[in-house]
Amino acid sequence: MQRLCLKITGSYLILSITFILVLWFFISSIIQNTYTDMTKEHLIENAQLVSEVITLGGLDEDRETLDEWTSHFDEEITLRYTIIAKDGTVIADTESDIERMDNHINRPEIDAVLVRNQEIGESVRLSDTQDMSMMYVAIPFEANGEIIGAVRTSVSTESIDDAISAIWTTLSAILFIILLVSVISAALLSYNITKPINRVINVTKRLQNKDYSARINSDYSGEIGNLNTSVNALAASLQAHVNEIEESEKQLNSILSNLVSGVVLIDDKGEVALTNQATERFLSKHTSKIYQREYNYVFGPLGIDHLIETVIEDNVSRHDEAHLYFPEERILDVHIAPYYSQGWQQRGAIIVLHDITNIRRLEKMRSEFVANVSHELKTPITSVKGFAETLLSGDVPDEATAKQFLQIIYDDSERLNRLITDLLELSKIEKQAMPLEITNVDIKTVIKNSTRTISKFAHDKNITLHLPEDSSPVYVEADKDRLGQIVLNLVANAVNYTSDNGHIYIDVEERSSKVVLNVRDTGMGIPEESLDRLFERFYRVDKARSRHSGGTGLGLAIVKHLVESHEGEIYVKSTEGVGSTFTIELPKTQE
Repeated sequence: MQRLCLKITGSYLILSITFILVLWFFISSIIQNTYTDMTKEHLIENAQLVSEVITLGGLDEDRETLDEWTSHFDEEITLRYTIIAKDGTVIADTESDIERMDNHINRPEIDAVLVRNQEIGESVRLSDTQDMSMMYVAIPFEANGEIIGAVRTSVSTESIDDAISAIWTTLSAILFIILLVSVISAALLSYNITKPINRVINVTKRLQNKDYSARINSDYSGEIGNLNTSVNALAASLQAHVNEIEESEKQLNSILSNLVSGVVLIDDKGEVALTNQATERFLSKHTSKIYQREYNYVFGPLGIDHLIETVIEDNVSRHDEAHLYFPEERILDVHIAPYYSQGWQQRGAIIVLHDITNIRRLEKMRSEFVANVSHELKTPITSVKGFAETLLSGDVPDEATAKQFLQIIYDDSERLNRLITDLLELSKIEKQAMPLEITNVDIKTVIKNSTRTISKFAHDKNITLHLPEDSSPVYVEADKDRLGQIVLNLVANAVNYTSDNGHIYIDVEERSSKVVLNVRDTGMGIPEESLDRLFERFYRVDKARSRHSGGTGLGLAIVKHLVESHEGEIYVKSTEGVGSTFTIELPKTQE
């Protein structure tokens, strides 16, 4: 802003100097011409006066008296007077000896009045007698109507120059003062102009640096006041818009961050311009390895880079599924659509990634569930139907065989009943149609009561049940019947898969905020590849043995849902040929 102040002051200074110089030359020319004319007029007036005195006094006939009379002129006046006869002879002079003076008939001013009969003769030249530049004025004087000579007055041009120089000195002082006042006025004016502009610039710089609270607080009138008002209104409007943009950006970032779907924006350069946390999770790459990278690098492993290229080049939408195998297997549903800017100009592509791994897994589980249910139902129904048809046909040879067939029909019908009962119960648990009746129960007592129903079966296989000690009760808030069902299913499952002469250990551990129940057996163990699917419905590790034992394949699925309904967790660890350990963690109190 100092440059503007200097520009205004400098421009005003140059303008003032130019104006003063023009005024200087104009006034000095006028003064010089005026003073010269005044001097000339003065010389003419004095010459006329002397001419009249000579004519009236008859001094032209008495040259000695004339010479004596003119010799007294220089005592009172600074002009030089010269009286010249008709023939050019000098007959009187106030400053020089006439005896030494040449004939003046050839002098320009004398020649003009005596030879060419002009009324006035003028010239400015170097005086031969005075050896200086002089201004001469000559007029004729007459006697009896006839020109008999001329009176010449003169003055040194040096005196004219001195007078004009004095006037110029005074004029210079006045013009300098005017110039000084102009410069000071220009400086004050530029300061008063640039001061509010400086404030406007400071505010705009703060706005440029994203300080949208900047305002101009000075009160000015006129155009500057209107400018300040406009800048303040602009700053307020800009702050409001920026706040809206920031709020929108926060909302967008919040939405993108919390989306379970991955969102990626590809710009017109083919680089990733926007992404979210879900994309990082799907691709197992940090934003720094995705942002501003070419889509070929980011999505090449997914095999969808050709789809992105098609969307960008052909301006069409595409949909496909992509598979990831590292660090874990994922199935992604991929939607790719063109991205447009204002004016519907294509700027790139938008990619939306949905993780459908669980959906595909559930679809597979549903398919397997339908197949398993069909198989589980078909086997006993086929058996019942076959033996019933045999009995109805009358081909049974004896009563013992018929009774055996009826027992098989009864056992298979019981199996069907258990299967349907377990399915209905599992369905109710999943739908939370059976609310828990939470009470404060002793888990050791529940274990003791639940294992009574399975102890005979364990005794038949010579399997030893190791129950927790009765030293002190361990209380937990739970549904007593459901907790007993959990224990019964786990112990029954352990008995089924533990060979004769085995052991089953049931332990309870009380911690600060939860109770841990462990059911460990010395059975055949579970293969590692089956551990993840152990709690699925109808999943069996040893299918032949499970059906032979009468199991429905729903026991562990029911246990898992009952544990989760108590806000607990269940884990399993197993080694083939060594045994398995099921661990249940239940909170002491239910919220």
